[in-house]
Amino acid sequence: LNGKNYLDWSTSVEMWFLGQGLYDHLTKRASEIDKEVRDEWQRANYQLVSLLWQSIEPRLMVHFRPYKTCYDIWKKARNFYANDIQRIYESVHGLTTLRMVDNDLPTYLNRAQSTIDELKLMLVSDDPQKILKKLDNMFMEFILQGLHKDYGSVRDQILINPVIPMQLKLQ
Repeated sequence: LNGKNYLDWSTSVEMWFLGQGLYDHLTKRASEIDKEVRDEWQRANYQLVSLLWQSIEPRLMVHFRPYKTCYDIWKKARNFYANDIQRIYESVHGLTTLRMVDNDLPTYLNRAQSTIDELKLMLVSDDPQKILKKLDNMFMEFILQGLHKDYGSVRDQILINPVIPMQLKLQ
C-alpha cells in the first residue's frame, strides 16, 4: 500500500487471505471467534498482522502501526482510502480526461475500466442513504473538474475539507 494503489493492494490482500483460508482474519474480531479456537486464531492473526505491515510503505506505517489485528488494519485502510475525497477527485479527473492514444483501443478500454472500477469501489455500502451521499460527492467532483483554472484555489479549499459541500450550498 503506497497511498495511491488501494484498489490493487486490497484486491491482492483479499485474494491472498481467501486463498489461504484466512479471510475471517480480515472480517472478524477476536471476540467473534469461538473460545475453543480463539488463542490459536489470535496467534495466527499476529503473524498475519506482520505480513500486512510488510505490504504497507514505511511512510504510511505511522497510520497503521497502532493496530494489532488484521481486522483493524483492513478497516482503517478501507476507511482511509476508500472514502478519500482526493481519491474521488483523481478518479473523476482520470475519467473525464481519458483519451485514446496511438489508436490503442485495448489499452484505452482497460484504463477506462480500471478507473470505473475505482469509482465503483467508492460507492460500496449496505446503506442506501450512504450510497446517495457518495453519489452526491461524486457529482460534486465532476462539477469541480469543470471549474475554470481561475477558480483553482476554490477547488483546492473544497478538496482539503473532510466534507464535500453539496451543489446547492455553492450557489
